[in-house]
Amino acid sequence: MSDPSVSADGSDDPVVADGEPHWFNVANLLTFLRALLVPVILWLLVVGDDAGPERWWAFAVFVFAAATDSVDGWVARRVNGVTRWGQLADPIADKLLVIGSIASLALVGELPWWAVNVIVAREVAVTLLRARLVRRQGLVMPASPWGKVKTTSQIVAVSAYLLPWVSGMVPRRLLDLAVLLTVWSGIEYGFRAGRLVRAGARSTIGPTTASSAGGDAPPGGAQAPDSAPDQAAESTNPGGPRP
Repeated sequence: MSDPSVSADGSDDPVVADGEPHWFNVANLLTFLRALLVPVILWLLVVGDDAGPERWWAFAVFVFAAATDSVDGWVARRVNGVTRWGQLADPIADKLLVIGSIASLALVGELPWWAVNVIVAREVAVTLLRARLVRRQGLVMPASPWGKVKTTSQIVAVSAYLLPWVSGMVPRRLLDLAVLLTVWSGIEYGFRAGRLVRAGARSTIGPTTASSAGGDAPPGGAQAPDSAPDQAAESTNPGGPRP
């Protein structure tokens, strides 16, 4: 019996039984690290001041964590291979990084809580919407370009708040823009979900209507010609298995 933890080419790279790479790899470790760095950012904000070295470290850790989002995807595609665990964990880690960093800034009094609430509400609503589509309709809604723009604006806004020499109204204006894009991307996801459901319904109704319109039996109750081989097989081998 072959060892399922050994790849087909005889190497020691772990894979699961269906050929998918094992979830424990470099790409998924980077994804996990991105979520683990959120408490580090909070601790640096609590123990430091606005212009101290801890603030610079908080900025550096956040930028590094945000950069791993691109690195882990590249590693998964080029080195380790994409896993279902990684596809599930990657967007969750992104949300934890952004929401955790914004909430950390709100905890130290540098960012309004209403912005945190709006961003959290949008993420929860979109996540529930996508889960509902998969569970009830079997439809997968791909990522939206507006979703990527939203994430980029959030990362820029958090970076502006963390960077010591950026002050005044610049971080607040970037946050306002990020919140607006967050709300709009959520609305756009709702419209796309409606179009996806309608398109799925049309694709389901179309073949059924066509088959009912063109699938009439021949006159006189004769059987369709393509069923004749099956009848012949049954008559010659009545007790054998059907092909």
